[in-house]
Amino acid sequence: MQLFGLCHIGRVRKNNEDCLQIEPELSTVIVADGMGGANAGEVASAITVETIIEYLRHPPETLEVADRIKEAIRAANAKVWQTAQQRPECSGMGSTIVMARWEGDHIWIQNAGDSRAYRLRNGELTQLSYDQNVGNDLRHSLGLTAEQVRKYPQRNVLTMAVGVGHDILVRCYDEPMEPGDTYLLCSDGLYGPVKGPELLEIMQSPLPLPALAATLVDRANANGGPDNITVALMRHDK
Repeated sequence: MQLFGLCHIGRVRKNNEDCLQIEPELSTVIVADGMGGANAGEVASAITVETIIEYLRHPPETLEVADRIKEAIRAANAKVWQTAQQRPECSGMGSTIVMARWEGDHIWIQNAGDSRAYRLRNGELTQLSYDQNVGNDLRHSLGLTAEQVRKYPQRNVLTMAVGVGHDILVRCYDEPMEPGDTYLLCSDGLYGPVKGPELLEIMQSPLPLPALAATLVDRANANGGPDNITVALMRHDK
């Protein structure tokens, strides 16, 4: 698996609350987007990533891969929640999470919140993660159309994130990889300003991963860069 990632503050924010971790020896990539007052978002995303990595380094041997990832995210949820209760300056903090882990030709994607995972295969870009926000939950539970959701003022409010409650619902997806598959993990600082057709156009370019990641970040900034931008790319070798 080829791996590369970039994290950029963007053009508007004064600090970077995103956190990116690439761990080749664990076959794991993590993107976390923190939120909270003052600098608490940075704290939440850092704790999230550190706790997940530590758990995956010493997981219970009896758990299957999907359960190991889920339990790692639950451990991060407990740690962020506990820290928020103990430190007044961190009250209300939390973090989204999207991560990938692979073994052989199989990949597992898990997320909480609205950071995303995409797969480019045979010229088609597919979102593999589930946006846990009000608009998406309404669309799935009530059958609302995209246009109806777009008119809903609270559509982007998160319904799940690491550290905002005692428990957490983790969305899971896994699949066999095919030669040439390229996976993208990103925060909303990328896919917000770089919409679907534009994102597909860039992802289809035959660039090496470092240049592809830089192009994605540059385009998000060219489109306003309203938020922190994190991009992690994985390409399954042919």
